[in-house]
Amino acid sequence: MTTIIDPGPDAQASQGSAPALRLRSVTKRFGAFVANDAVDLDVAWGEIHALLGENGAGKTTLMRIVTGLYDPDEGQVEVSGEPVRFRKPQHALRAGIGMVHQHFTLVPTLTELENLVIAPSPVPWRNGAAAARRRAEEVAAATGLRITPDQLVGDAAVGERQRLEIVKLLCGGARILIFDEPSAALSPGEWDELARLMRRLADDGHAIILISHKLSEVFATADRWTVLRRGAVAGSGRIADVTPDRLVELMVGGPVAERPRPEPQEPGAAVLSVRELTVARDPGVPQGPRALEEVSLEVRAGEILGVAGVAGSGQAELVEAVMGLRPALSGEVDLGGSAFTARSPEEFYRRGGALIPEDRHHVAIVGDMTLWENIGLRALRTEPLAQRGVLRTAAAREHARALMAEYDIRAESEVLPIARMSGGNQQKAVLARELSAGPSLLIAAQPVRGLDVRATDFVYRRLVEHRETGGAVLLISMDLDEVMSLSDRIAVLAHGRIRGTVPGGSATRAQLGALMTSSEAV
Repeated sequence: MTTIIDPGPDAQASQGSAPALRLRSVTKRFGAFVANDAVDLDVAWGEIHALLGENGAGKTTLMRIVTGLYDPDEGQVEVSGEPVRFRKPQHALRAGIGMVHQHFTLVPTLTELENLVIAPSPVPWRNGAAAARRRAEEVAAATGLRITPDQLVGDAAVGERQRLEIVKLLCGGARILIFDEPSAALSPGEWDELARLMRRLADDGHAIILISHKLSEVFATADRWTVLRRGAVAGSGRIADVTPDRLVELMVGGPVAERPRPEPQEPGAAVLSVRELTVARDPGVPQGPRALEEVSLEVRAGEILGVAGVAGSGQAELVEAVMGLRPALSGEVDLGGSAFTARSPEEFYRRGGALIPEDRHHVAIVGDMTLWENIGLRALRTEPLAQRGVLRTAAAREHARALMAEYDIRAESEVLPIARMSGGNQQKAVLARELSAGPSLLIAAQPVRGLDVRATDFVYRRLVEHRETGGAVLLISMDLDEVMSLSDRIAVLAHGRIRGTVPGGSATRAQLGALMTSSEAV
């Protein structure tokens, strides 16, 4: 096998009759665990190839091998018919492979041009800025992808940042592009633009690998597909020859029930009322820009209110203000039927609030703690898990085991560190902790982000069950399909303002997309 230790600028893969990328019997083990089991994969030049599978199916490990983060234990990787083995991602990029990560790898305090200069690429460091600017102009002429060189990345919209990530890879010579959940933070219009770009890049001869849990996106863009299940290839073929149901069956090993839709019901009294809430973007600069401007909304018992909007529209600030984590400049909040003036997280929970945070890993769980400790975080100081302030470990572990069974949390035991569990099982543990407290209001922020189809279905069903038993749900999501299928009403938040509220059952993507990009409240 040819070993690429430190390929130079001329090592970029040349196109020919051979596939852009070919994997043969690629196997990767971590101890006794087999993450990839003799995986075969062919990706042709000029095609968009969807790589599908549940969380933990081996997609991430496989792409880390392709991009030089991992070394395979067995098997072979070929680029344009040439065997390769990379030592680090810079070597993969020099061979023509780049990955657009779900979480961008940009420096927000630098300009877009400066981010190109520091990117791993063959740009000479002495004349980095000039060379990067010339290369960006060449990419723009070839693809239509234009950046704003002197704009700070921190001031750029999400779609602009993603465009910069792609330009950064193209400037480095990438011809094989891997997109990992690329629509997670995009508006419908931005996703449509990205889908057209991927098609244009493929038509221009690039090879595109799309990793997505959203089958609607896969069928709208991809030419071919490969499904991984438990580390091995479960199937592969042309998109034109397969149905969504068949792909789901291959991913999970059987059929998954149709996504639940809330049955019409008459909602009760308001559980949460927000009136003309105004919040500063920077709490330390109250006279500065506003994150929220005179926001008003209401969530009633037995109702799911969906809040739709692109990333950065004020969703995080809304949650923080309601919970008391962020001060409000003006406005009122009622929770549980009375004024919620002395707001704090402790009082929020005491009044019957619960939260599924957007950032599962940094906010919702403590990775070094065990599963039973994480599940019991809200109840470890109260009976029956504690007596006179002293934790009853046996009772707490039994409580965790009961919730593991009720919420289908799959782990070797309750003493397993939660960081070692899959994302879906971590989210189920968070859901169990919050819902087992019997809250009257559940705030669910991006509750299925990064989850596979099976875990997503489970979370959706629990949200609907909570609503059907009289609970109120404030659902904050950038996934319009999710918002439209689960919500009784939908409020659209854009640029810190509510642009409109529409019935969930009759809302359309076009209608919501228009409100999300509107500058006027309606």
